[in-house]
Amino acid sequence: MNARHATVSLAVAMSLAAAGCGGSDEKQKTSEAGSTPAQAVVEIGSVRDALDAGVAALAGGDRQKADDTIAEGYVEHFEKVEGPLEKVDHELKEELEETLSTKIRGKIKDGGSVDEVRKMVEEAKGDLATAEAKLKQS
Repeated sequence: MNARHATVSLAVAMSLAAAGCGGSDEKQKTSEAGSTPAQAVVEIGSVRDALDAGVAALAGGDRQKADDTIAEGYVEHFEKVEGPLEKVDHELKEELEETLSTKIRGKIKDGGSVDEVRKMVEEAKGDLATAEAKLKQS
């Protein structure tokens, strides 16, 4: 396991642990609470870019890079969407969180095909578009 993968994996695990315990991590609270709906919309664009880059890495045969890229997009960008999205659609936030942090990455790790992962990414991007529209209206 290379250092970058270990760092990304640790960051994802820590953020999921903090989310699972009610967000007791002060840094996470500040990050989520500090984002505005407009900032969250910008971050959604970065999440989309990470998803696309992950699919491209997978299509290029680099499963590890695909996983790392999607994990980084979740940790670095989607976490800034969570607070504002929670306020407008809790269920959508929960669904996106699980899809981005667990389902897509699990499919990559389990040897899913590029087409299977691409389909999941396209569905997630549809949900991100819904989130974006809701955030713009808030």
